[in-house]
Amino acid sequence: MSTRFRSFSTRLLNHLRNCWLKHHFRELDLDCYVSPKAVIWGRRGISLGYKTQIQPYATLQCTRWNQFDESCGTLSIGAKTKIQPHAYLHTLGGTIEIGENCSVNPFCMIYGAKGGLKIGNNVRIAAHTVIIPSNHNFELRDVPITYQQSTSVGITIEDDVWIGTGVSILDGVVVGTGCVLGAGSVVTKSTDPYGVYVGIPAKKINERSR
Repeated sequence: MSTRFRSFSTRLLNHLRNCWLKHHFRELDLDCYVSPKAVIWGRRGISLGYKTQIQPYATLQCTRWNQFDESCGTLSIGAKTKIQPHAYLHTLGGTIEIGENCSVNPFCMIYGAKGGLKIGNNVRIAAHTVIIPSNHNFELRDVPITYQQSTSVGITIEDDVWIGTGVSILDGVVVGTGCVLGAGSVVTKSTDPYGVYVGIPAKKINERSR
């Protein structure tokens, strides 16, 4: 069997599979790739764009914690964005919007929640990054934290951002266009466009040159 024929056969099988999958997603471009080994819950709330790639063992969950069949919230991933193996995206009943030409690398934890998460275009998210637009309340001493309400303002990550490995981004933050967040940083406040931030909590140490 020639290489050209095998390549054609693979493309044809992927196309036929995507035709079948299209009826189970909120929106799915026929040129995207969803690995059979990816874990997808709540397909009816998920939209995948042109040539989006969902790699093996990545998880997309568009349901509540204990509700795996019915969609809850929406998860939208733009064209040519790659979700790498073992990345975990969970709407938590809210929304996750990821733009075009982004990468979400292995072992990232990305949540939506009530406040929602919006990620722009050309964003690079390195491995082990945690982005959670929600916080537990803990003011009451006589009530366990698990029984207190949570707050969710939302997180926005604008275009052309590079997030280093092991970064944590907390609720209420807006990461400005063109920012670089150094490895291991904890981002607790919004950032200036094109700033370079490092540390716990993250502080601006430089700007990208013009």
